[in-house]
Amino acid sequence: MSPRTSRYPTWWLLALLALNLVLKLCWLGVNELAGDEPFTVYWAQRPISELFGMLRSENNPPLYFLLMHGWSLLVPLEPAWLRVPSAIFSALTVWPLFLLGRRLGGNKAGITAALLFTFSQHHYQFAHEVRAYPLLVLACTWAVWQLVHLADSPRHPSLRPASIIWLVAANTLATWAHYFGWLMVGLELVMAFSVASLRPGRAKMLATTVITIILNIPLLGILFSRAGSSLGQGTWVQPPSWEEPYNMLMRWSNAPVVAVLFLVIVAWGFARQRVSGNSLTLATLWCAVPLVAMFLGSFLFPVYVDRYLLFASIGYYLLVALALNLCKIPRVPAWVLPAGCVMAMFATFTPWRPSPIHPSRVAAQVESWSKGNTAVLIQPAWYSLTYAWAVSPHYFIGAAPVEMALKERGVWSVPGTVLPRLDSSTVTVIHVDAWASLTDPGHVVLHELRKIYQQTDSIEADKKVMVRRFEK
Repeated sequence: MSPRTSRYPTWWLLALLALNLVLKLCWLGVNELAGDEPFTVYWAQRPISELFGMLRSENNPPLYFLLMHGWSLLVPLEPAWLRVPSAIFSALTVWPLFLLGRRLGGNKAGITAALLFTFSQHHYQFAHEVRAYPLLVLACTWAVWQLVHLADSPRHPSLRPASIIWLVAANTLATWAHYFGWLMVGLELVMAFSVASLRPGRAKMLATTVITIILNIPLLGILFSRAGSSLGQGTWVQPPSWEEPYNMLMRWSNAPVVAVLFLVIVAWGFARQRVSGNSLTLATLWCAVPLVAMFLGSFLFPVYVDRYLLFASIGYYLLVALALNLCKIPRVPAWVLPAGCVMAMFATFTPWRPSPIHPSRVAAQVESWSKGNTAVLIQPAWYSLTYAWAVSPHYFIGAAPVEMALKERGVWSVPGTVLPRLDSSTVTVIHVDAWASLTDPGHVVLHELRKIYQQTDSIEADKKVMVRRFEK
């Protein structure tokens, strides 16, 4: 599968790990807790019985919530501290990626793939979110590394039991971290049957899949139930436009010009390939199958979201690094072109750049408009956790649910299209619209408010979050 290489330089691996840890642990507190992060933090604070009750009706396996439950007992309830596990999981991904690149293409390919990943703005963003995606990416990268080991085991009998155990561990970690880990398990089966050098491990790959399924028995009922519900009711994602696969590559490449450069490199590498290349095939399957299959499938069942495809981007960096091995320029040192590609990623890498999302501005706007007897309506309901964190993180610590604590402040979550019954003494109503059309496509609540009250103000307090004031 790969050319002969000398023993890999341990200091390179240590340097890459150190670089990733330093980068990923910097600027952890620059951005406010937003998006799905408050959801993770809130449920990580709840009693275990409540947490598992929630997981029976949500699209999340328990592993990351349990990890955060334990971690948040040890650290302050602050964004920077809460994001440390994600940063570490992302940094550790460089370890199996470097080893995999070295095994498939030599030291230069391993170093190049690791550095392309290191300077990925896209991965840096997710390394700074209190979500399970960095853990999923680490597990998927580790799984492919172990799959290659599994195929090597006929020539190295001592690898057989260890490779099976470690591949089962990696796949179980992926599927317990996120249900999209099953996409990686399916992709590994495709690799094992499609890549010639991996075919000796086909039977063992099937065995590891069966064992992984057995270890997931506690979650399979929830998985099928949630999948059936999503298929029947649809998702919040819109069908993708035809240019979205290229947009995804641009995200993985930091900038459009870098994406074009990488596509040229990959095309050049395939053109220079004289024989069937197992390494390029493996990397292409890892990258292209999810990218294309999820795109086509999203016209029927929309799931084409950047975070759902994050695991496939590792195959993209590996593919570019392996293609660079085949791209030669006469009388130019072989390291120049890989160095240029790494520099292109580095030049477009801005880890200090803050997010444009600021939920605290919504809370501040609501506070400035709250005069007299005021009711605050939050739509859709899930944004209430984001709002609660922006008002006071202490709401996440108490025994009372956040919804109860917010109601004491006159804040109501609106789960659907029914306007809550407001007290007759209410003189001011503030409507927080954080993509209300998702659960109320006809804007029924807004129309009802306009029938009862006079709208006096409206402002986009945060990105795509409208705050409107109504008065009698």
